[in-house]
Amino acid sequence: MPRDDPITEEERKASSATDLIRMRIERLQQNIDKPAPIPMKKETLRAPKAPLEFVRNVVGSSAAAGSAEFHIYRNNRRKEQNRLDYIEAVAKKEELDDAYRQKVTTLQKTEELKTSKKRAKRLRQKAAAKKRKMEKKEKKSEDSDSSDSDSGSDSESDDEKKAEDEDATDTAESNEEASEEKKASGDDPIINA
Repeated sequence: MPRDDPITEEERKASSATDLIRMRIERLQQNIDKPAPIPMKKETLRAPKAPLEFVRNVVGSSAAAGSAEFHIYRNNRRKEQNRLDYIEAVAKKEELDDAYRQKVTTLQKTEELKTSKKRAKRLRQKAAAKKRKMEKKEKKSEDSDSSDSDSGSDSESDDEKKAEDEDATDTAESNEEASEEKKASGDDPIINA
């Protein structure tokens, strides 16, 4: 009588499942350089074979059918049921995929809306900080100018007018940028109405 593979003979000696797994792990550890076999997961949805174009045995399990006819009928019915189950499973999977894609797109839209609002707020804060900085700078320059010389009052008034004009243009530009950001993010109540 021919002997089986020594591995299978060794595995037959295992008294329980844990012993069997222990033996396999020890065998893998002895040959550490050898790649371990990792079983692949089988595809769950597999398309069934195409249905027959012409079914010759249509008698089924009715009266006057032979004893073999029932088994043929039963196999045909099983194949058809498998085909219908496959169609339902594919439809359900597509429905779940569509729901997932829709959920992802809504999440992306909400996240984009949040980031655009925060971006607009940051830009407003930057513009306000810049404006405050410019005002502080102007105050310092005005204080230093008034303390340095009192004789050039005409030149001071010209400088003040230029600074006011620059402030007006800066604020107008920052207001335009803020309104454009609002329009882009959809925060403007006039546009949303």
